[in-house]
Amino acid sequence: MITFDPFWKMMEERHITIYDLEYTYGLNPADISRLKHNHNYTLKSIDNLCRLFDCQPSDIIRYIGHK
Repeated sequence: MITFDPFWKMMEERHITIYDLEYTYGLNPADISRLKHNHNYTLKSIDNLCRLFDCQPSDIIRYIGHK
């Protein structure tokens, strides 16, 4: 399973709110919802987030193996 927990941790550390994501950074509300609920997200979208927040994919996603 892929989780976006690292992304939310990074946003918290940078004091960036969901409001900021939409109105300052221009993220689509549907994309924010995908991130919040760990739904499918394209590599192109992850690339855009890395560029926007000057970070690495590991700062956005984490793989959690099945037990």
